[in-house]
Amino acid sequence: MKITSAVLLFAGLTTAAPTDEGKACPPPAHLKYHITNFSAAKGHMSGYCRYEFDVAGPRMATPKPAHCTAYVDAGFSGATWLALVWNGTCDNDAVKWTFSDPVDPSGDALFQVSINNITGNYTVPAKDITVWLNDEPNPFDNDVAYTGPKEFYITEF
Repeated sequence: MKITSAVLLFAGLTTAAPTDEGKACPPPAHLKYHITNFSAAKGHMSGYCRYEFDVAGPRMATPKPAHCTAYVDAGFSGATWLALVWNGTCDNDAVKWTFSDPVDPSGDALFQVSINNITGNYTVPAKDITVWLNDEPNPFDNDVAYTGPKEFYITEF
């Protein structure tokens, strides 16, 4: 009886084991990250962009949302677009994020949030980035801001 139980247990474990070693399992369908208080802007006559938001989601050690900020040099992209953020940080070490400009100036941007190495993608429509030309001959005298929803869910993984 003990041998039969051991064989059945072993058979069950081997069939439940993943077949692709080293590959992460896809996230569950119900997984989503809740973004609140999202803002991103380049101020008047500034070459810097400020990002700020809160994120909550499963797999966080605490139910408290993580608070994320960045203040980054926009370089030449700051004239007409928000700055690139690579490896943005939060007050929770499990959370990292990026904000990427579109390849095509009229295209959409990409906002990515990773919680414990599971990355979700949110496409920021170009229409949600507004540029105000204060002085057309001086492209750096522009205000650029995210004007889309302040609260949204990331559901694409």
